[in-house]
Amino acid sequence: MYKGSLVTIEDLSNEQIEDVLDLAQEVQENPDAFYGIASRRIMASLFLEPSTRTRGSFEAAMKRLGGDTITTADPRSSSMEKGESLADTIRIWSGYSDLIVLRHPWEGAAHLAAEYSDVPVINAGDGSHEHPTQTLLDLYTLRKEFGSLGGLKIVLCGDLKHGRTVHSLIYALLRFGAAIILAPGEGLGLPEHAVHRIETEYARSIQKVRLPGLEALYGEGPEEGGSVVDAIYMTPRQPHSPTLLDSIQFSIGKDEPLAFYVTRRQVEREAATDGSLRRYPHINARVLGRADFSRAVILHPLPRLDELSTEVDSDSRSRYFEQARNGVPVRMALMALMLGLKAWRNESRPEGAPPKGGLYVSSPRSIRCMNQSCVTQREPRSAKAKFTFFQVPRVRFVCSYCEREVLPAFYASSTGEAYYPVEELPSRSLDLSNLAFFFDESSAQASGLRQSYSG
Repeated sequence: MYKGSLVTIEDLSNEQIEDVLDLAQEVQENPDAFYGIASRRIMASLFLEPSTRTRGSFEAAMKRLGGDTITTADPRSSSMEKGESLADTIRIWSGYSDLIVLRHPWEGAAHLAAEYSDVPVINAGDGSHEHPTQTLLDLYTLRKEFGSLGGLKIVLCGDLKHGRTVHSLIYALLRFGAAIILAPGEGLGLPEHAVHRIETEYARSIQKVRLPGLEALYGEGPEEGGSVVDAIYMTPRQPHSPTLLDSIQFSIGKDEPLAFYVTRRQVEREAATDGSLRRYPHINARVLGRADFSRAVILHPLPRLDELSTEVDSDSRSRYFEQARNGVPVRMALMALMLGLKAWRNESRPEGAPPKGGLYVSSPRSIRCMNQSCVTQREPRSAKAKFTFFQVPRVRFVCSYCEREVLPAFYASSTGEAYYPVEELPSRSLDLSNLAFFFDESSAQASGLRQSYSG
């Protein structure tokens, strides 16, 4: 894990995830055996964005372990209101505690906190980036229901663009071999940086297919032949001819185990211009009345709006309240392991290893994260620009904090006189410190460079 912290689900190996889930099961079966093991340990609960379940379950988990908590939940009542930086806040609170749990509206805030803290940091949600402990309790709920995560078929519904719970969950499910179907609200599909990550780091492709049955999620009838949804295939990514896409078959068999993971539309993270009503998937009794979904279970990270009807609450297939309750044993297990109160059975992957196919770059020339919610934009003095450089499926720099992409259009050598399209960038023997990147021709020409390509 990064400096002993949990910033992203990628900080845990598959074996460590299994360790957390196995220990959570022990906690749930015999909670009294774990009471008192965190005696004299203090958890700092820094929830600088509204939270009910996550904050409550973390604090309940620490108290059930016999530890104590100190907390702040309103930046206006803290020194942050006076202009104190997040880096300094973390330095101070890490001196008061043995563990920091941080929720923050800035994407990449947990990464910054892990850099400045003297104690482990757990990311309890950073903007629309990730929410790794929600993923752990989701995986625990799914494994408890189906016995295994391998081969599971799951439909992710709703706001996949802003839903940090979905992003973390997808990356974990891919690693465990689940088949994922995406049923997003209109205009709320996975962001491009997540798609590129799936394609490069996990070697999976997202393909448009018709899947009869899922039209019911959108209030449509079967006569249209099924809604077009996105399916992430669990086979290695291979080039596909567009003419072959219509022949791809992806079906849900009768009585086949299936999970629906429903999320609300996160209007608080949308731009002011995105407020119009959209086609959005809903789960209700009519949808669950289909024979295809007889063995389906329904999950939701909560809170919910109207995307999940209250009439489903009494359905034997609903699992979302149990899912929320599972947050306590899962977070008890995680904290016991991170604090060294219980031993990991397996080592994590080496710290500092770049993502598959990537190259770490510190402060590349002319490149900065453009995400206005990124901690590098909000606190640039503390969060120095760091990126991972990729050339597949296209040239891009991925911010180490928020994982958003920066996509330059041209490049030039620091000793050259011309600029070139990034598509012509050589794939080998790259010295990025000797290159400058530009987003348009005018900025390249303003640097005194001339055009040197055909087209």
